[in-house]
Amino acid sequence: MKTTQMIRNTIALVLLSTMASYAQFRPIQHSDRYHAEVDVVDMTDDEVSVTVVPPVQNENVATFAMPKIIPGTYDISDFGRFIKNFHAYDSYGNELEVEHTDVNRWVIQNAKSLYRITYDAIDTQEEYDKGIFLPGGTAISDSACMMNLFGFVGFMEGQDDMPFELEVKKFPGLNATTALDIMDQQDKRDKFYAQDYFELHDRPILYSTQANASVMVAGAEVMVGTYSPSGALVSEDILDEIMPVFTATRDYLGGTLPTDRYVVLVWGKQLSEFARDGSAGALEHFTSTTLVWPDMRGQEEGIRHVTAHEFFHIITPLNIHSEHIHSYDFMNPQMSKHLWFYEGVTEYNSLIAQVRGGIMSESEFMNEMVGKMNAADNYDEHIPMTLRSEHALDIFADQYGDVYQKGALIGMALDMHLRKETNGEEGLVDLLIKLKDMYGPDTFFVDNNFFDIIVDHTPAGTEEFLYNYIAGTHPLPFEELFDAMGYSYMESVPEYEVRRPDWSTSFISSRSRYYFVSRVDNSDPFTAEFGLQNGDYIKRWNGERVRQGELAEVLNEWAENATIGGEVTIEIERDGEELELSSTVTLEVNEERHILNKDENPTAEELRLLAQWLNL
Repeated sequence: MKTTQMIRNTIALVLLSTMASYAQFRPIQHSDRYHAEVDVVDMTDDEVSVTVVPPVQNENVATFAMPKIIPGTYDISDFGRFIKNFHAYDSYGNELEVEHTDVNRWVIQNAKSLYRITYDAIDTQEEYDKGIFLPGGTAISDSACMMNLFGFVGFMEGQDDMPFELEVKKFPGLNATTALDIMDQQDKRDKFYAQDYFELHDRPILYSTQANASVMVAGAEVMVGTYSPSGALVSEDILDEIMPVFTATRDYLGGTLPTDRYVVLVWGKQLSEFARDGSAGALEHFTSTTLVWPDMRGQEEGIRHVTAHEFFHIITPLNIHSEHIHSYDFMNPQMSKHLWFYEGVTEYNSLIAQVRGGIMSESEFMNEMVGKMNAADNYDEHIPMTLRSEHALDIFADQYGDVYQKGALIGMALDMHLRKETNGEEGLVDLLIKLKDMYGPDTFFVDNNFFDIIVDHTPAGTEEFLYNYIAGTHPLPFEELFDAMGYSYMESVPEYEVRRPDWSTSFISSRSRYYFVSRVDNSDPFTAEFGLQNGDYIKRWNGERVRQGELAEVLNEWAENATIGGEVTIEIERDGEELELSSTVTLEVNEERHILNKDENPTAEELRLLAQWLNL
């Protein structure tokens, strides 16, 4: 009996020992995948705790990294700045030696024994002085969390192509909206899967206590998740507003959407917070959009316009991209020459699809494009778009914004060129569909060969277009292109006006019965000739008495009848003395830029091309 009991005790001890040993290895470490845990149960300190069990390491020294930059921002982020309390352990809980070699890297010694990495990740919105673009960062509140996962989870250098199993610990009632594959969902724990670090970074999660909303469009699930402290932003309302964008895009692309899911995540902030934290906006992901937006009613239309742009990134770059995006380097990325295509053509597509889908009118579209022409005037026209794209992170960083202005105009001009050269039968969208079918998400083109690829699939004259207007600095041929569509375009026309005084005036009825000069710019010759001074009271302009609220009207009536070279007088009061000042009437020449008008008598051919372009 004693022997039997001893055997039972021995077995029990072995089982207990085995269980204890097994517990030390939970979760199990694999050679071909990561296991990451993010704890959002307690978010009161604007930070979350993170545990990463990396793949088994085969070298004695290994490096853990947080991204220096992520796609879509074209700016250095250095997410390692938001990591603290970094530690590495073996499977027995022994701490390994770690050296923080630069802002984004931690070098781990004895890495063959590495089992677990732990650290805390800080809310990037809370660290507003560090300049992270709000939609491209993380956000934490007591009841919500915007998980752009590149701000929470890093990777082992050389192993970013391995899958991630992500586990999120949460409190009951906190619901996830994401494009990630969901493996399991429970009250206190969710599990997700990403095929590699790029997919993990590309599919953010919004945790919120508010309900999300979804609908199927052409075989794709479109979902909206919101966090709105005031309750003004509602997922259902936003979904209703943006739905026409998805149906118009479906029709624009020939009846299908090149994705099986798309998620719009909206984080609401009070207007007063933007002055401190940064501007509202959105960041595209391949199958998601993150928006940080004013938390107030009536914002649905603005969200629709932004979503239209971000959604078209499912074409460029999700389905059409070069090697620089296909094998993205989060630490030292290589910039493409073709941001005009990734961002500019995307912006243009977001507008033309709405016109062709009946969401935007012809005149609204033309006004948008003229606005982009005027905005593009603020950038250096002597830098080719390919060159400023390639150097968007360094010497031409200040020119980056033009990809949304001139880049969109290039998209429009290329579309018009293709319509014109194919007698209206094909446009830019037909080229995009060809390229999408050739490449898709899993294949890339060589960045330096992109023009050759376009030329192979477009009519004669396209090669000249690409090298003159994109690789070169020739002005886009709008006069010729719009003329073919029944519009007249002029780059600029002079405007002649009678020069007015360069001054600021005020009227305080409790202090006087007259306007007084509060600022005068004597660098303007017409103004300087008067000899005006701050504090002068204006009694009469060219003999006309100036009463409260009438100064602008008096000046306008005078300007209509003024004689160039003649004299104009001002009667003023200065220090109790009445004076009459005079100046010589001069002409001011201004320039009106980008005049676009629809022809009164377009030809049938022009109307046909216009109709095929805009789907009228």
